[in-house]
Formats: sequence, structure tokens, C-alpha cells
Amino acid sequence: MRDQLQRDQSVHPRVAPPWVARRSPPVRRTSNAATAASLAAFALAALFAAPAQAQPDPSGIDFVTIGAPGNAGWAGRGRPDRWIGRGGVSYEYRIGRFEVTSQQWAEFFSAAFDRPANDRLPHLQVPQFWGATPAPPNTPGGQRWVTLPGNEMIPVGNISWRMAAMYCNWLHNDKSTARGTFLDGAYDVSTFGYIDGGNVATDQAAHHSTARYWIPTLDEMIKASHYDPNKPNPDGTTGGYWLYSNGSNQPWLGAPPASMGGNGTANFGWDSDDFPGVNPYTVPLGAYPSTNPWGLFDIAGGSSEWTEEVVTGTGGIRNWVNDGSARSGPLGEAVADAIYSVGSEYPSFPLPDFGLRIATIPSPSTFVLLVLPLLARRRRTG
Repeated sequence: MRDQLQRDQSVHPRVAPPWVARRSPPVRRTSNAATAASLAAFALAALFAAPAQAQPDPSGIDFVTIGAPGNAGWAGRGRPDRWIGRGGVSYEYRIGRFEVTSQQWAEFFSAAFDRPANDRLPHLQVPQFWGATPAPPNTPGGQRWVTLPGNEMIPVGNISWRMAAMYCNWLHNDKSTARGTFLDGAYDVSTFGYIDGGNVATDQAAHHSTARYWIPTLDEMIKASHYDPNKPNPDGTTGGYWLYSNGSNQPWLGAPPASMGGNGTANFGWDSDDFPGVNPYTVPLGAYPSTNPWGLFDIAGGSSEWTEEVVTGTGGIRNWVNDGSARSGPLGEAVADAIYSVGSEYPSFPLPDFGLRIATIPSPSTFVLLVLPLLARRRRTG
């Protein structure tokens, strides 16, 4: 069914500001509004003077900030490509530096499956292509997995769009093991189904506006993959799109990485027939040192990554778009990494090449988190 189209808070102790401990001579009473305004001005001044230090995300995912909000969409390449005008994003967001890893997926699946046999969750299927192995469950009738040493960074295949959405729900709900944790938060799983003889998917395609983690939109993915805020332009300006995700208009070289005896720059377009004794499904994320302009690894290669984009075909059939070339693809797979080229599939299909990269809100300023409670607190006058 593959349809080829033209295609990222730490809690600081609340320390009283030094002026709270000192009693100044009473000059005059200040209104609550004036106090709030003063604190707000102080907050803004300090925010610009000393940006907050980045903190690890509670999801455990290494996120990269995609800035340059308000960038223009892709202008095309002089032909009627499908995605002309796409890629513009008006806000700052973050996206995973890597695709979802075997270690992360094993944690998710253990949380989802280590429950009684009569309490199974829908839509989840154990991958064939990942680096985990079964382990004794903690719950009778449950299932659990651990990642084999050295396989922590193996990308996961066999992820359907629905499974990707449930992973986002789990992250949104702070990795709770309660059943409802997996069924809503970013996407309402009760919408997942088919009508019209099983041909038309009814899944909620766009994440809730309150979601903390989600499957990237196509515009977010195109921008993170192909837009370079420092790309030089003929008119002296900077900012624009590269045809491929390596920050150039020339494709990656599909072959094993140097650590495995090859000279490739991306994990696609080769298999064990081309390089005997080397399996593309065993190449870990980050094995190729090259990144795209934002610092993302394996935009090309690894797995083809799901987006929220839905394309509607004949008879109202709805397919969800996946972007990027995948491991073990044909030698001509380099074109799948091009900005104009994506694939699409039913949301329930967990094909071996399908994986995921997570998007999330910008990292909140820890300074603002400290100041906001002060702004909200009523000033004591007694």
C-alpha cells in the first residue's frame, strides 16, 4: 500500500529573593498591580540578561530546538512538486535528535504489556526489528522486554502510526502504567478505526492542542529536515531549504558506516548482498557522524518517520505520510530523502521500515517558572 508521492523543568528550591529578608524603611505602600508590574519588569530584564540553562527533558529524549519561527515555505525547484509552500512554521518547537531507540521502545512496551493477560491494550504489536529481548514480567500474564547490551541505539521498525500516537500519549502522561495513560493525552485512541468496508481510517490525525509530545506535522518535519537558517542566498540574505537533509543539494551516500567497514553517510540503499556480513538493521543511530544543519542524526536512513499529514485518495481512502529514506531500501532510495518525496500508508500498518521521531513544546524557562509564582502571590502589607 506504499504510496510514493511528489512529494523537543527541573524543580529548583524556591529561595526567597534577598529583598524579602530585609525590611526597608517604609516609604509608601505599593499596590498589588504595581508590585506585579515591577516583578514582571525584573523578570523580563533578567530573562534577557541571563538565559535559563537547558534541563534534561522528563521523557528521556534528547531534543533539539528548531528556531527561526516564521520561516517561509519551500519555494520549489521549478516544477509542480506537491509540497511547494510547505515547511513554514510560525513557532519554535523541539524535535528528537534521534529517532525513537530500542531502549526507549522497550521501556514503553514493558509499561504497556506488563499487565494481566486480560488487560491488553489495542493496536500494539511487538516489533520484529529492534534491539530488545523478552524478560521475566513483573505481573502474572504480562510481558516485558530489556534491551541487549550494545543495542540501546538501534532504531525501531514495525511502528504503525497508531502505535506512535499511543507512545506520545504515554509520554504526555509522564509514563504512567495506568491503562488510560496510553489511550489519550495527545491523541484519542477511541477514534482509531475504519469505515466503508475497512478502507477509510477515522483516526484523529492532529494532536490535541494541549499535547506535550506529538508526532511531527509535515511542516515541522520538512523544516527540521531541510530548512537551514544559515543557508546563504544569492541576494545576500540567509535562510532557505536544501534538497536533501544533509544541508546540500547532493544526496547522502548509502553504505555502512566507517565503523562497520564502509564509507557511507546514511543507512539506506544497501543490504547484506551489497556488503556481506553487515546487516543494516544492526546499525545504531548516530553511527554516521554527519548531521543535518540543526544537528539531527539519521534523517536519512534508519526508519522512515511518521508525520501527522494525511493524504486522501480515491474513494476517500486516508493514508498517513511518512518521510525520509529507510534502511535496507533499494539503491535508488536516496530520492526518498529529497524534500519533494514522501511515502504514505494506512495508520494501522506497522511495516518494517516505519519508525518515529518525537516533537514537543519549547523548553520552558526555569527562570520564568520561578518568577511566575511570585507574580501570582498577593503582596502582604501587614
